[in-house]
Order: sequence, then C-alpha cells, then structure tokens
Amino acid sequence: MQELYKQLKEFGHVKINESLAKHTTFKIGGPADFFIEIIDNQKLIELLNFVNGAGIDYFILGGGSNMLFNDQGFKGVVIKVRTRKLITENNIIMAEAGVLLSKIVVEASKNSLSGLEWGVGIPGTVGGAVRGNAGAMGREAANCLEKIEMWQDGEVIEMTKEELKFSYRDSCIKNKGGVILKAYFKLVPAEKQTIMTAMTGYLKQRSGRYPAYPSAGSFFQNIDIAKWPGDLKALPEIFVERKKVPIGWLVEQLDMKGFAVGGAKISDEHGNFIINYKNATQTDILTLIETLKEKVYNKFGVELIPEVEIIN
Repeated sequence: MQELYKQLKEFGHVKINESLAKHTTFKIGGPADFFIEIIDNQKLIELLNFVNGAGIDYFILGGGSNMLFNDQGFKGVVIKVRTRKLITENNIIMAEAGVLLSKIVVEASKNSLSGLEWGVGIPGTVGGAVRGNAGAMGREAANCLEKIEMWQDGEVIEMTKEELKFSYRDSCIKNKGGVILKAYFKLVPAEKQTIMTAMTGYLKQRSGRYPAYPSAGSFFQNIDIAKWPGDLKALPEIFVERKKVPIGWLVEQLDMKGFAVGGAKISDEHGNFIINYKNATQTDILTLIETLKEKVYNKFGVELIPEVEIIN
C-alpha cells in the first residue's frame, strides 16, 4: 500500500481510507483505499494510463451528485476530477470535465448565450452531466453539445454528439468505459435579459419542490410514454404532451411519500427523491427502492430504472 501511495502522489493529492460519504450529495459510502484529486488534464491522462496499465481498479468521481456508494467503500483508487478550465470563443464554450455545471450556466449567461438555462441550480460537473445526459424542464445536455475529448484505453480521442448516441439520461460512454476530459457546447446568441428571465423561471419551478436532506436527485428515470402499458386517456394530458410519465406521480398514486426504511425515506416534497434523513446506509436505500419497484410494477406494470449510479 505504501508503494502505491508514493506512486499516486506523482499525479495529485492523495488520501488513504478517505470516507466517500464526504464526497457525495447522498452522504453515504465507506472509505476508499486511495482517494486522489486531479486538477490538470495531462496529469489525469497520465494517472489513467498508470492505473489502467497496472490493472488497478479505479472509479471516476465528479460532483458526486448522482451516485450511491457501498457502505464498505471502494477497494481501489477513487479519482476526483477537479479540472477547471473554461473558455468561451464565439458561440462555443469549452469546459473541462471537472467544471461545475452551475459555473458553465453562469458563463453562458454572461456571454449572452442560450441553451443551458435548464441547468441552473443543478449540482454536479460537466463530465457527469454529459456522461449521463443530464437534463431538466424538457431539455438535456445533448441538445447543445457539439463534441467531447475523452480518454479511452490509453488514447485521447474526440467524439461528436452523433457518435455518443445520446438517449434519455444515457450515452454510449457508460458502456465504453472512457473518461471525459473536455466538452464543447455550441450555444445560440440571445438577449441577456431573456436568458436571465428563463433561469429565474426555472429556479421558481424548483423552489419548494426538493427536500433539504441529502439525496442523489431524481432516483429513477421517468417512464417513456411509448412504454406505458395502461390507458393513455387516464393519464394527465401534460404527460402525453411531454411523452414522459413522472415517477413522482406514480409514487403519489401509491401514497408512498414519506415511506421509510431505516434512515432512508421517500421525500415528502417529491416522490422521486430518496433522502438520507437519519444516517442512512446503502442497504437502507436499496431495501427501500426494491419495495417501491415491486409496488409500482404490481400496480402499473412498469419497471423502474435507476437514474442514480449504484456502486457495489
């Protein structure tokens, strides 16, 4: 362990047995054998080549806003990406993977560029947002992404939006095992006041809807209307228009808001938020969601798919 610690220090700041609960919005997770923070893309590339070549298990951590770690922690190296370069040129914003999504939203508004307003108030980093095709209010990262630079199997490659094969809360990166280094967003010029008004509107829509307790945001993917097995006429018209059935609505129909297992609970404010309200463990969360999945399937005939990444 001491030898690996010395080797890792060549790339960034290293901690041993670092609690992962400290680095996720869920505040759940045991210790990582090694936890290393990287602030430079070149060092990140060198580190990835090293751990990949040595056969060392590793996990890439961004803002920690969409994941649930194991109570036992992670046996290997957790790499916290803190790269921060952000450049605006014409209508293109280049952001390194560690840039906070909130920061790029502000950067766009300052430069009177529209397309990222939906991201206001959403936690997480650019890398995570692109990898999982994050979105809100009917918009998503794929709408304005032009291309990315990515490390994969020892090489740095470019991938266009088309090559990334985006879908709802997904991209091919999740299966390819690559690591995003930079993302390029092509935005549209607009009046600054129009952009700010849209951002204010989104913040108002979110106000009071989300719990104050630790969570990972929306836990499950909303249901595509094409996969809904029931009578569409029985659904609220807006669901059909938006082509999604919200999980929060399903939870409300089951009267399961406030349902708890151990320290985990379905939020009283939003039925698709699982909260850590009393020192919850991963086991508490998993037990709760399995109960919810079973009840939803028995009543509606649909399978809930986690949006949150569960690391066992």
